[in-house]
Amino acid sequence: MVSLLALGACQGHPNELYYKLAPSEAHNRLLRADIVGFRDARQCGMLIYFSTTATAPDAITWDVTSSDVLLARFTLRVVPKDDGSIITIELPKGPNGAEIYDGNQHYTHPALMQPMRPALRELVDSAMAGRPYDWRRIQGTLNTDSLCGSLRDNFEASGRPYELNDPSGMTHEDAQAARSNGKSPPVEQDQVFADQSQ
Repeated sequence: MVSLLALGACQGHPNELYYKLAPSEAHNRLLRADIVGFRDARQCGMLIYFSTTATAPDAITWDVTSSDVLLARFTLRVVPKDDGSIITIELPKGPNGAEIYDGNQHYTHPALMQPMRPALRELVDSAMAGRPYDWRRIQGTLNTDSLCGSLRDNFEASGRPYELNDPSGMTHEDAQAARSNGKSPPVEQDQVFADQSQ
């Protein structure tokens, strides 16, 4: 029966996803979304943590942090529509006015593969269907950020994540070695959000 859900974008807006589920059920399923599967499939190579907040009766916001620094945020909002629900994906704007992690951003310390919106669509689809997150279902490009891919490969090979205080593109071991030799390599910090109060 779950497979009969009307998965996919509704006719009105490409960023609105329609599901033949009551809003309360859609909201409950979002609360149980496979965020661990999403994180494991999309993280770049640093340890990231997700915290969930019900920001309104119809919305849930996830903050993505590392070393207590906010690196990303997204909100999923449920709106009643006919005999089902529309779920919208809301991403904050970056300094250039485009959505964060839109596939065209440059980060010295990327937290997530870009583009983020198609990956979030799979998170919503999987939650509505009551199944684990599956990156193979993402349509289109999986990752436009070669630095993210390199950092992820290093993490998978070594089992050691990089950290926000490591210079961009440098493994944590190399950064530690440089610091132990009395060198303090410069570390550029990303401005992810248009407004730092995000």
